[in-house]
Amino acid sequence: IAVNGNQVLVDGTLAGSTRAIEELGRMQKVDELFNILKNKRELWKQVEPNRPFPGVAILQVDADIPAIVVKSVFQTAAFAGYPNVSFMVQKLPKSN
Repeated sequence: IAVNGNQVLVDGTLAGSTRAIEELGRMQKVDELFNILKNKRELWKQVEPNRPFPGVAILQVDADIPAIVVKSVFQTAAFAGYPNVSFMVQKLPKSN
């Protein structure tokens, strides 16, 4: 899941906008993101019926994204059945 500018993307596909969350000023479920992740989970269960769903998602978030947006995306992923959410982190260069 990538969050950059005012977009939420799943595997490069638009899955929501951050603007509504920012304007509301509180956490909320991102409906498009929820639906995409839920469909991916259901497809996985059809393909792997005898294995438990791992529920892993990786968030790639631009540094200037407000925390309320990050929390909303994180919570939406959890609601969609992805309790194992990790963050992709870019290491800062060493300063001398």
